[in-house]
This record gives sequence, structure tokens and C-alpha cells, in this order.
Amino acid sequence: MKIAALVDDIFFSSKISATAKQVGSEIVFCRSAETVPADAHGICVDLNAHSFDAVGEIRKLKERHTAPVLAYLSHVQVELKKRAEDAGANEVMPRSMFAQRLPEILANFPRWYV
Repeated sequence: MKIAALVDDIFFSSKISATAKQVGSEIVFCRSAETVPADAHGICVDLNAHSFDAVGEIRKLKERHTAPVLAYLSHVQVELKKRAEDAGANEVMPRSMFAQRLPEILANFPRWYV
């Protein structure tokens, strides 16, 4: 299963990559909606990324892809969560929950949230 991730945190990227390998999923790291593969089964977006506008990228993703978008952020960022949901994110969760559930998410994307 191919999962795209818009993430610019190198340390967290390595955790995602290692977990994907453990559960047998393919992870493709991207910096923009334009570089997300058309055959991605799901897309993860770090709302706290510094190198791109995460909410803007979610809007572009929803225009170009049918794959579900899961976004994560610091749990105290209520306004940013709302903006991501309004942009079309299928699910927005705290980064701590994303990290805790990462094996389940990567193994079962896109069915994990249904």
C-alpha cells in the first residue's frame, strides 16, 4: 500500500519510514500536493510543517486526489484543526495520537478511520 506524507520534520520522518517498513506499507515523502503520487492510498500531512503551507496543500490535495487525508498537529491548536477540516482533511488528530496509532494507521490506510 502506498502512502504519501507531507512532512518536513526529519526525525519524525524516520519514525514514519521505519514504521511503514515494519507493517509492509510504502511511504513516499513529498513537499507539495503536486508531488503526491496519483496512486497513493492515503495522505498524511503535518500541520506544523515549516517548509510549506499545510492547510493550502490540503486544499490542493482535495482538488487532485480522492485518497483520504489525515492531518496531525499539536493538541492545543484548535483553530488550525478547524482550518484543516475546512480545507478538506478527512481526519485531524493530535500528533501524540498519530504517533501512538502509527502502525495501525499505516497498515490499514485508508480503512483505519472508517
